[in-house]
Amino acid sequence: MKILILALVTLLSLSAFSDSNKEKREEKKNGNKEEKSELDRHPKPLSVFDVIPLNSPVKESVAKFLLKMPVGLEIDEVKYKVKNASRLFEKDKPHQKIDLVDGPQGKELHISVSRLPPGFYQLFVKVRDRKNKEHEFKTKYKDHAMFVVDSSLQVPVPNEKENNKTVAGVDSDGDGIRDDIQRWINEEFSSQPKVKMAMKQMAMGRQLDLLSVSIREQSIIASNKYLNDAICLSSIVGIDQKSKLNRELDSKLLNTKNRLYADMKANANFSGQAWDLPNTPEERKALCAFNPDNF
Repeated sequence: MKILILALVTLLSLSAFSDSNKEKREEKKNGNKEEKSELDRHPKPLSVFDVIPLNSPVKESVAKFLLKMPVGLEIDEVKYKVKNASRLFEKDKPHQKIDLVDGPQGKELHISVSRLPPGFYQLFVKVRDRKNKEHEFKTKYKDHAMFVVDSSLQVPVPNEKENNKTVAGVDSDGDGIRDDIQRWINEEFSSQPKVKMAMKQMAMGRQLDLLSVSIREQSIIASNKYLNDAICLSSIVGIDQKSKLNRELDSKLLNTKNRLYADMKANANFSGQAWDLPNTPEERKALCAFNPDNF
């Protein structure tokens, strides 16, 4: 089922890319050389406020997010929590209060990431207004904002025997990506930082997909996430290249019998499930945990 959906993603995305190219030609024809701001590109949220990552991938000690509030909404309290996207099924931590910071575009949420290992993260935000009503951030496809804590440090070469003992393998920096896969991505795409980041997001999602098969409900959630990660990669490299890179990634990830079995189990768990394909280029790009325009 999941394989069929990935094929459908390719077919539908092809039309999307055609529309996108048409839009670009029209902009050029009309002499519109101005680039849209991050705010204009960001999909409209379902919540009354929006959370927009400003510096993902984060290369410093603070992750910054713009909280875009509607006119007239007065905030008394802001709370947030951060979850490692490769550890979705660990016990949730409670939200904690935080003060907003005045930025050039409005109120910003600044979160210290100095103690977080490199990897992909989810940010959950809720606010309480002056009428004591609570609002939580969400969009059509997710209930969180996404960001990446990046690191240029290379992980060591794992011992092959130890790495292939389990489905999880060796992940020395705890970013949700096997060390051998991380090294391959860093080396293969060293001159393509945008593609490298999208491939790491795919690898992390795929690894989570393989490690969640023992509980069907969690496996379905992980598979949905992986399909979204595939859309992120497609939005950056195009359809043909995405399919090629996906095959290359799978050939390296599914290199033992146990890993192949986990993949078969993940597909079986997902059989019969529905999945929503994002409709617009903005929605597709928003499924990336980083802002491709930052590269």
